[in-house]
Amino acid sequence: MKNSVSLATLGCGFLIHAVALAAGEPDFTKTPLKDLGVELVKPALDEKTGLIVGGKNDAALLKKLTEINRRKIAALEKDMRPGAKSEVGSRLGFLGKDEKLLDILAEDNDYVLGKLGLTHQELAKHLHIVGAIAGKHAKPGDDKEGFIFQYQGRRYNVKYATFRGIAHSPFYDDTKTNAEANLTNLVTGAKLKYSLLVPHMIERYGFYEGHGTPYRVDPRSIVAVFDFLVEKKKQ
Repeated sequence: MKNSVSLATLGCGFLIHAVALAAGEPDFTKTPLKDLGVELVKPALDEKTGLIVGGKNDAALLKKLTEINRRKIAALEKDMRPGAKSEVGSRLGFLGKDEKLLDILAEDNDYVLGKLGLTHQELAKHLHIVGAIAGKHAKPGDDKEGFIFQYQGRRYNVKYATFRGIAHSPFYDDTKTNAEANLTNLVTGAKLKYSLLVPHMIERYGFYEGHGTPYRVDPRSIVAVFDFLVEKKKQ
C-alpha cells in the first residue's frame, strides 16, 4: 500500500512536470548565478572572535561571541528589539523583546548543521536565487497572481512585492532591501514568505530572526519549500 501511494505521488509529479513543459514555463535550475545577479559570500574568518562569516561555525563558539561584525552583542540586541529607535530598527523587530541573539543563533545552527546536515549557505543560496528570479522576471500584477516557474524539478509560484521603505541589516554589513517574496511549492503546497534581506543574514551569520517576530524565516519552512534539499541529502 505504501509503495502504491509513493508511485501515485511520483506519477502525479511527472504529470505536473509534463503540463508545465507544455505550458512553456521557464526552468531556472541551470541558470548561472551571474545571469540572475546573485553573488554568494566567500567565507571569511574574523580573527578576533573566531567566527567564520559565511561559513560553518560550532554552536559552542556562537554562544561565547561578544560581538559580530564589530558590533557588540548588546548593541545588536538593542537594535533588534521591536520598535528600536535606530536606522536599522524595525517596528516589529528582528528578535522578541526578551530573546537572546546568541541563543537563537546556536539553536538554529544545531538544527541546520546538526539535525539536517546542511549549511546556512545552502538554504540562503536558494532564497537568493528565488528572490533574484522574482525581481528579474516578475511583471506588474505578479504581486497578486504570482509568477510560475520551474526550479530543481519543482514548480513554484512566487509573488514579488516592493515597498517605499528600505530595510537595513542590523549587522552593519551594507545589505538592504525594499522587497519581499511570497513563495509556494506547487507540488507540495508548502509556503514561505520572506524579506530579501533575510537570505543575507542567513548566509553570513546563520540568523533567521527570532521566534518573537513575525518576520522570522524558520529553517524548517525553508526545507519544506525547498524539499529537494532534504532529498539530495538522503541520497
